[in-house]
Amino acid sequence: MSENIINIIKRNLIWAFYFSRFFLRHFYSLRGMQTASSLAYTTLLSIVPLITVMFGLFGSISVLSDFSEAIQDFVFSNFVPEFGWTIQGYLSDFSDKASKLTITGITVLVFIAIMLMATIDNAFNRIWMVKKRRNPIARLLVYWAVLTMGPLLIGFGLASTSYLLSIPAVADVNTTWNIKARILSSLPFLTTSVAFSLLYILIPNCFVSKKHAFIGGFICAVLFELAKYGFGIYVREMPSYENIYGAVAIIPLFLIWIYVSWMIVLFGAHITFCLSSFRLQDEIEHRSKGGWTFLDVLRVLEFLYEAQRKGETASIAQIRKTSVLLSHFEMNDLLEHLKRIKWVNQSSNGEWLLAKDMKETSLYDLHTVLPVRLPITEKELAKDKLSNKLKTYLENHRQQVAEHLSISIHDFFKKENT
Repeated sequence: MSENIINIIKRNLIWAFYFSRFFLRHFYSLRGMQTASSLAYTTLLSIVPLITVMFGLFGSISVLSDFSEAIQDFVFSNFVPEFGWTIQGYLSDFSDKASKLTITGITVLVFIAIMLMATIDNAFNRIWMVKKRRNPIARLLVYWAVLTMGPLLIGFGLASTSYLLSIPAVADVNTTWNIKARILSSLPFLTTSVAFSLLYILIPNCFVSKKHAFIGGFICAVLFELAKYGFGIYVREMPSYENIYGAVAIIPLFLIWIYVSWMIVLFGAHITFCLSSFRLQDEIEHRSKGGWTFLDVLRVLEFLYEAQRKGETASIAQIRKTSVLLSHFEMNDLLEHLKRIKWVNQSSNGEWLLAKDMKETSLYDLHTVLPVRLPITEKELAKDKLSNKLKTYLENHRQQVAEHLSISIHDFFKKENT
């Protein structure tokens, strides 16, 4: 094995080790397991309203109504382990009864389904450290998109498969190669990957790299398939739940499956976030500045200023590739503060641009709106071009501060008391 290959393997192993450490620290600091528990219980309470809303809406679309029952069968046979058919029977009965409710009852069901989506929204925004929420109308539109996305993806897949197999040439090939069975067997994995990826892109109220979202969605789908297989083996080989709970054994099993599913979803969300925020050198040095500084703000504004001159905007990932040594959390906090004070704006695709004319604003204006102090010591100034420029403007300021604050603390206290 050549030295180059050994070095590549070594670099990848080092990256994997530090990324795993960074990921696990982030997952546990945000109490991922407790969040999954909370979402599992909320889902158990909301699942009947959720199914009623999702499949009721799907059945009301004339073009796709023929697929409504097929979609339900497909979901419970492919996305729920061994006991899926039993659960489908119970939930279908509940859903049928719920669909016959009055307008008031249906409104309550929709409200409960939306409340579940709000819980998911809060959990995802905590992962991405987003403090500002969407306005109510935007949130409702996102929730509605997510509620309808799953059935639509499955329906589209089934409809496309049926259409393709209706073409004579394809039908002949299907007879020979059994294409339909192959497509249907791969459809759950593809649907899960796309659905999770879209969740990670749509729900957080910030820019999410599509590449990282699809990696997170793919990993999530793989884990989901493994969990489904493992859970199926457990249900078949370990019938202790039936011995203890008897006829109601399906309830704790279903609750455990929901919990495992949410653990996987949150796992994928954390991976997606960490892929965007991880920086190897920072993790190796365990570097954390404990917050952003005045110089960091200047560097960000300088980068956005240069981008504006080229008629461009910039993403957090692009800004972090510059000399701004901030973690993703710190960078996001800095930009959100500049957005609150109306110095920067965020475009519809999540990228950043200046909101003020740099010709009309001064360093003093910037100083007065930031919660950080001016760098008045040598240690606070780096040895770069921007720091050297700022140093010349701060020299007189430092001298005046040193002169006015040269009084001893003892004399200061005495003067205050007299």
